Formats: sequence, C-alpha cells, structure tokens
Amino acid sequence: MALRVIEVTADPKSSANDLMAIISPDVSLTTKILKIANSPFYGLTREISSLQHAVTVLGFKEIRNLVISTVAFDSFKNIKQGGRFDINKFWKHSFYCALAAKAIAVDLKIKSNELFVAGLVHDIGKLAMFITFPSEFMMQLEIMSPLKIKYTAFEGEKDVFGMTHDEVGMRLLKKWMFPESLINAVGYHHHPQEADNKSHFPIIVHVADILTHIHEMQEEDEEGEYTNTELFYGDAIELAQSFGIDWNLLDLSRLQQTLKENIKNEAETIKLFF
Repeated sequence: MALRVIEVTADPKSSANDLMAIISPDVSLTTKILKIANSPFYGLTREISSLQHAVTVLGFKEIRNLVISTVAFDSFKNIKQGGRFDINKFWKHSFYCALAAKAIAVDLKIKSNELFVAGLVHDIGKLAMFITFPSEFMMQLEIMSPLKIKYTAFEGEKDVFGMTHDEVGMRLLKKWMFPESLINAVGYHHHPQEADNKSHFPIIVHVADILTHIHEMQEEDEEGEYTNTELFYGDAIELAQSFGIDWNLLDLSRLQQTLKENIKNEAETIKLFF
C-alpha cells in the first residue's frame, strides 16, 4: 500500500480520488490518519472529519508521509521485548528524533514534515537486524553496553555484522522504493559528510539524532556527567557548516530546548503513531 501511495503522489496526473481509492479500504489506516490529523501535532483549528477532508487540508505529500510512517512501523509492530533491546525505548527514540528533525527544519525554514518521517525511520535498520539475527544483535548490545555515550554504540555493529544499521536501513528503504530523500537521510545519518551536500536531509537527521541522545542521557544522568554538551555539539557544527548551515553553540542549545518542549507537548501524539 505504501508503494502504491508513493507512486500516486509522485504522479502529477493523480487526483485526490486516486489516493483515497488506495487508502480508504484499510479502515485501520484511515482511522489512524484521521486521529493524527486531529491531534495537536498539526494544530489545526477545525476538525478533520473524513479522509477526503484530510487529503484536501493536508495535501498529497502530507498524506503520503503519514502513510509511510504508519505502514513502515506497522510492519514491525509484533516485535517483542528482547533482553537489553527495549522496544518501547526504541519507539520513543524514533519519535523524539522525528520531533527534533522537524524542529530543525522549521528553524531553517524548509519543509518540515518529510523530515519528521526521516527522523522517524532513521533507525529502522536496527529492527531488521534484530528480527533477522536476534542472537547476534543481542551480542552486539552486550559488547557495547559498558559505553555510556550511546551515540557511538552503532560502531560495534560493524564488528558483529560487517555492516551498520544505517546501511541496513538504506538497503531496506531502497527495496521498499521509498523517496530518495528518505533513503539518503537513513543511509547517511551517522556520516552525512559522505552524502551529497545538496540535500540537507542527512545532516538534519544526524543533528536530530545527537539532540535526541543528549536529551535521553540528560534524563538518565543523575550525576550531571553529560551536562557539558559542547563535546557533542562541536562536530555537528563543523559538519553543518560543510552543508552551508551556519550554526553555533547557542543555536544548538536553543534547538535542544525546543526539542524538550516539543516532547512535552506531543506526549499524547506518540501513542497515535505507535
């Protein structure tokens, strides 16, 4: 269904009826789209009462983004808790990163909602690895568990799997024929310097991921060990400059605060996505 939605929304000859014909037979998906459309996430002043109304008000691309988000994660909804792999924490991290990516996009005055999706699916390769090789995945978590700085933990995947979750996610989204912008955001979110700097998606998701990890570490850190965020911000600022984004420490501190506020404001929305 997601593939058909992507095809229809990419075709300039398609109509709202073409899009609704694909989605409307799936009552569960239609209901979820309407719930999200009416949530504080969009902040609309009037109620969205039907799928047709949602398509009219939100537009083709936004409906596409909602379908991609929900279908991608519904594909993995039956994953059970697995030892050190806390699936609930995974969903929360994905949603927080999506909020961070959207906040950055708004700050840079570029279209934000597709970047929300990019943040939402950035770690989807981890789910594929966990499902396919659960023992090896848990082994990798055990190896990396002594590290308190979670953002570097992905490096241990190379030793166990021969590839990292961003590479797996990129291959998966290519197979699913996702838009190129989302494929690149997922595939290069740990090394945006290797991506084409004409697109801001990889660097935005990269920084969103850093902001999210900092937020999570600050929540868990009782001794204030990670309060000095300059350690994390320095590389992000340097990388962003290579993409033509002129950030400084104050900018990232401000975005960090925005993320914290958005997480609080969207506490109920996460339940609609997952």
